[in-house]
Amino acid sequence: MKSLIEKFKNYNPSKYLCYLYFFVPIFMCCICNVDKENDIWFLLNHGKYILNHGFPHLEPFTMHHNFSFVMQQWLSSVIFYISHEVLGQYGILLVILMANILILYSLYKLCMLISENKFRLSIIISCITDVLLLIFMVPRPWIFTMLNLILVLYIMELFYKTNNKKVLYFLPLISLLQINIQSSMWFMLFVFMLPYIVDLFLKERKRLSSFPIIIVLMFICGFINPYGIDNVLYIFNSYGNYYINNVVSEMQAVSLNINEVSIIYSYLFYVVIAAELLIYIFCRKGKFELRHLFLFLGVTFLGLKNIRSMWIFMIGTIPFLASYLKPYFKKLSSKEKNLKLEPDERKQYYSIIVILVIYTCVVSVIVNSKFTNELKKGIDAIYNTSNVTDSTTIYTNYDNGSYAEYRGLKPYIDTRAEVFLKKNNHKEDIMKEYYLVYNGYISYDGFVNKYKFDYMIIMENERIYDKALKDKNYRLIYHSKKYKYSVFERTIDRK
Repeated sequence: MKSLIEKFKNYNPSKYLCYLYFFVPIFMCCICNVDKENDIWFLLNHGKYILNHGFPHLEPFTMHHNFSFVMQQWLSSVIFYISHEVLGQYGILLVILMANILILYSLYKLCMLISENKFRLSIIISCITDVLLLIFMVPRPWIFTMLNLILVLYIMELFYKTNNKKVLYFLPLISLLQINIQSSMWFMLFVFMLPYIVDLFLKERKRLSSFPIIIVLMFICGFINPYGIDNVLYIFNSYGNYYINNVVSEMQAVSLNINEVSIIYSYLFYVVIAAELLIYIFCRKGKFELRHLFLFLGVTFLGLKNIRSMWIFMIGTIPFLASYLKPYFKKLSSKEKNLKLEPDERKQYYSIIVILVIYTCVVSVIVNSKFTNELKKGIDAIYNTSNVTDSTTIYTNYDNGSYAEYRGLKPYIDTRAEVFLKKNNHKEDIMKEYYLVYNGYISYDGFVNKYKFDYMIIMENERIYDKALKDKNYRLIYHSKKYKYSVFERTIDRK
């Protein structure tokens, strides 16, 4: 470890070469495949609905009636929908890329602040953090939440170091954005502020005088949304549910059980935390700040609790290694800061940048040339029967419902898990029923007879698949060998 530290200490590339390192996470972000994220379909559907009809208060997309509804990520949906309308899948990718660039820059500024302007260290840590975050850089509202939370950390760190009270007045603006971008994560703004407030309470209580008015303003801004208090309290009705935690893989705790779908994320979590602990153990020159310790403990708990919170763990721990590692890195000298490229060098440097940009764009276009879903042909087969109406109902599993919804069908369930909790919809606990059906605790006949689905899209690995094949009330109209699912149409008692 010491030899590795010495190599880092003696590694002094020019500032222009360091700037090129930013292309690594940017390039990797550009080659993500935007149609692999099931949530994009309901987000596009939500954005379209809002622009055409306004804010719904009854759930309008599924087969269920009069479900109370809060579109907690309405602004994110509108952003994705408009970008898709203008540039198709490349518009969505552009939104992801722009969010990632802002995240990368914010991480860099945070690291510069924490490390006291250790330029090379800040670039290394910000790039590493961003690369690790790329597994979560998908068309989901949390890409905007990431940016907001990093900005909160930057503002709190800046206030802690400089006592500049004016920077705190950006927090209410972030609160206003967050409640409309993804209200389920709104309370995380206060969670990220808490370690700094506790630290100041223990050390310098006089500096806390600015926070009561800031927090009040943040709460006031939190109520500026289309759904009022329902949006503010959304998280309390949506998380910690047993059935969601068992159905939704990203809500499961990190585990090294090789049978778990989450195995890759779990290994990554433990590798990252092990690397951080090794740095803390062997790099004893650095000072472990109390506020950073509180933040580390809090986000590590969240990271252990479920896979979805791993990105919270990463942005709350990795950048703060800059505080611990800063004694091993030098600041840029005045000569390095003022270093200017010669005309020929400048021409070569900008040529490299242009080549990297073109190469990134070409690869991105190739990777994202197709924007579809594995259910496309199956749903095409449904529409080819000419029996589809506005009241047509369809059974899909949790993962497939959002695309069916996007195509204009009324699915039984989709990936908006919390919408199907009775605590939210005030009618029926569909998530519980789905869990029981999926695991064979409710009979196939009882379930199908209750809803009399017009169509069913069933994966071969679902328990009800074999029973659907034998059901005389349904006929097989499409089968996909590649994706291993079948589409069934009801032949009697059509609604």
